Amino acid sequence: MKNSLKLMISIVVFLSFITSAMATRSKGQGQVTFLNNSKMVVDFKIQGYDGLKNIELFSGSLPVGGSQRVNVPYTGLAMLIFSGGQQYPLIAGSKSDVVTITNVKELPKFTVEGDNRLFYSLLSGDKLPDDGNEYGFAGQMIQGKELIDSSSSIKTVEELHDKKKEFQRFIEQNYQDLSRSDLLRRLIGQYFMMHEYVAYHREEMVATDIQSLYRQEILDGMKSLLSILRDHIPENELLNYCVGLYYNRGMVTMAAFIMDNFKEIAYCDAEERQERNFSADLKLVNADGSSAGVLGALKGEKIFISVSSDCLVSMVKAVIKARELSAANAQNSNKVLIVVPMEKLSAKHRAMSRQVSRAKMLYVANM
Repeated sequence: MKNSLKLMISIVVFLSFITSAMATRSKGQGQVTFLNNSKMVVDFKIQGYDGLKNIELFSGSLPVGGSQRVNVPYTGLAMLIFSGGQQYPLIAGSKSDVVTITNVKELPKFTVEGDNRLFYSLLSGDKLPDDGNEYGFAGQMIQGKELIDSSSSIKTVEELHDKKKEFQRFIEQNYQDLSRSDLLRRLIGQYFMMHEYVAYHREEMVATDIQSLYRQEILDGMKSLLSILRDHIPENELLNYCVGLYYNRGMVTMAAFIMDNFKEIAYCDAEERQERNFSADLKLVNADGSSAGVLGALKGEKIFISVSSDCLVSMVKAVIKARELSAANAQNSNKVLIVVPMEKLSAKHRAMSRQVSRAKMLYVANM
């Protein structure tokens, strides 16, 4: 009995140590040194991660034969992005790895035997053992990738439930590491995408019941994510990201459905700005960027709505409002929706018009 008790205590202590080590692994600072062994100046930037946000860690040029050390405010994943668009993930460890660039179209060489060599060997197909902890951060990334891959074969609601629980456990237990990589976003994206793989039909179910079951599964998934990430990510920020997953796929109705069921957190941080008083000579543009004249010359009822390109919740609200006006205009109404960008007007703002037919949707030009 005493030996059994000692064994149990040893196991608890060991698990506590492993959990603590995993939780602190992405703390501290990482370092990467870049050497340019190519025959031309290399322009590149290093992108880092903070939960659902990207952070720029470095942007500049590296002369032929030059070197550049980049300090990363954490140990974890960073993305090397060349000006031509080529991208390579790197692990910024506590010991500086040396990354040699010989050709921007080829994988850089790692001159230090460490996390990056291991990471790319695992990505190339080397088998990860059952206990990925001994592979550190690289092992966590590969385990997450394998979890995503494993979800592609689910077909039943029961399999969906089991796989969602796997995702939830993995995200909850490894958040600190995941937040320092793009894997958190990929996991959340696949967490919702796998709802599309399931056959929800049951005997004697009508189409509306199938749709209701599908929608309820998504709402339950949203509730679970909010619960496990509440202490890490602001609820409105997480909702905005998940709403964006559907908006970016053209599924505006589903995005609006999620927002309607989480109204208390369906807002943008920038919405606190005071309304502007617009003059009659305010310039307006169409979705293609061409001039739509000035505000004072515009006929019909004018409805203003503020939109942030960084907040998909605001875009969904604008598209839904435009669709409502489209239906009203079909009944001889004459209403115009004017989008007021919260930042510089961009193609991302104007792309909202693709989600609407027949509605008059204009945009305030850059002021």
